[in-house]
Parts: sequence; C-alpha cells; structure tokens
Amino acid sequence: MNDTARELALLADRVAALEHEVGRHRDLAAIHEVLHRYARALDWLDDALLDTVFFDDAAIDYGFFRGSGREFRPLLMQVERTYGRRWHFTSQVEIHLAGDRADVRSYNLSVASVPVSPVPPADLGMFYGWYVDRMEKREGRWGIAARKHLLLAGTSVREIALDGPMAVLNQVGEATPAHPDYLRG
Repeated sequence: MNDTARELALLADRVAALEHEVGRHRDLAAIHEVLHRYARALDWLDDALLDTVFFDDAAIDYGFFRGSGREFRPLLMQVERTYGRRWHFTSQVEIHLAGDRADVRSYNLSVASVPVSPVPPADLGMFYGWYVDRMEKREGRWGIAARKHLLLAGTSVREIALDGPMAVLNQVGEATPAHPDYLRG
C-alpha cells in the first residue's frame, strides 16, 4: 500500500469514527428531548405532545397505575387537568446508551396547585423522586418503552402573595396549548 492509499484509509477511519460520535450525540440529545416533551406536555396539557413520549406498548409503573403507555396517557392527563397550575422539572439525567436502546435515570420535581391564580393561602403540592426509564429508538424516533416512577417524598408549601413590587411580575394564568406564550414545535 502506498502512502496516498494509507492516508486515505486513515482518513476514512477518522470520518467513520466522527460519524459514529455525531450519531451518538444526536441520540443523547433526542433522549433528553423525550424528557423535555414529557414535562411540557403535562405542564401545558398538550395531549398530542404526550403522544410522542410513551410508546403505546410501553410498560408503565407509577404505583397507582401499572399498564401500557396507551392506557396511561389519558389517565395521566386526567390527573393533570385537576390542577390549575403544574410544573415538572427533570434533571441529573444519566444515560447508558447501547445502540437503539438506553437505560435512563433522572431526578424529578413536580409542583402543582389547584387554583389557576396564585391566590394565597393556596398550597403548592411538591413531589420529589426518580424516573427509571428504558428508552428505545423505533423507526428513527426515541421514546419511553418502560418507566417506573420512584417517589421520594411529597410536601406542601404555602404560597406567598404576589403584591407590592412582586405584583408587576408576569403570571402564566391557565397553561394550555392555546396560551400565547406556549412554544409550538
């Protein structure tokens, strides 16, 4: 093999390695996006967005519910619609990627309040826990194939009045896909 052929072979190997690494990072970003869509779907009551999170045949275990993703989605949205305000936060995401499958662990915090407006003495329910997910890429799309929710604790916090200088802050009001500040995909 001459020098030019060796250089071309090395270049081809480097390009293949880079393509693999770029694909890996795309998959990691897509997995994070699944978690983002989950939170946004619940916070803004976007049923269509939630349909992109769980595969129909996903194995779901939230303790109060064990069944498929297809059965879980409407039940979950029914629960979320009982609250006037909702806020879900996922962080400290750990992903073990293996081809078109990933084991994902993340921390979660959710806050909910029955009234739409912060009218004290409203209580904010706060729940802390972990998501134990198995995600899969099917037909080019990542989604949750199995999820177990582990609850650490729940607590209640008394809301403060947004008056005086705080009264000028923007408040979300009713968070639905019809809200003018809802970001559409």
